[in-house]
Amino acid sequence: MKIRANNLNIIYSKASQKDEIAIINLLKSFGSDKSDFDINKFYTAKDDKKIIGCVRIKILEGDCLELSSLAVDSKYQHQGIGSKLIEKILIQEQGRPIFLLTSQNKELFYKKFGFIIIVPRELPSEFKKEYERILALPFSKNLKVIAMVTK
Repeated sequence: MKIRANNLNIIYSKASQKDEIAIINLLKSFGSDKSDFDINKFYTAKDDKKIIGCVRIKILEGDCLELSSLAVDSKYQHQGIGSKLIEKILIQEQGRPIFLLTSQNKELFYKKFGFIIIVPRELPSEFKKEYERILALPFSKNLKVIAMVTK
């Protein structure tokens, strides 16, 4: 899918093996979680051939899905690129509940895609383990982490 905005020629697609280093570098620049890295679970946004954004769907135990690793290069933020990446994932996984963990200040962003807050005690056990793992990571110490799920 190609989108032309602000003189950008953005192409959204599944990631390939040759995208791996660029995705890892993008995630590293944001201090994002790179656990269980599987290139086949990522979608990318590219301007020409440069990866400027990514997102992935992680499959946890019990076939539980997690939206994870959303990152957009700071030079390209606020242009709808992250939103398009999320839309692509939601279309691919239509009809299945998808969980995510995010900081409280991102709640409104995810609500526009149909995500709602879920209290930790209501999380499926598979996702509760991921929630507890994320809370223990250094980057989450200064955040109010919330769990959300698609309706």
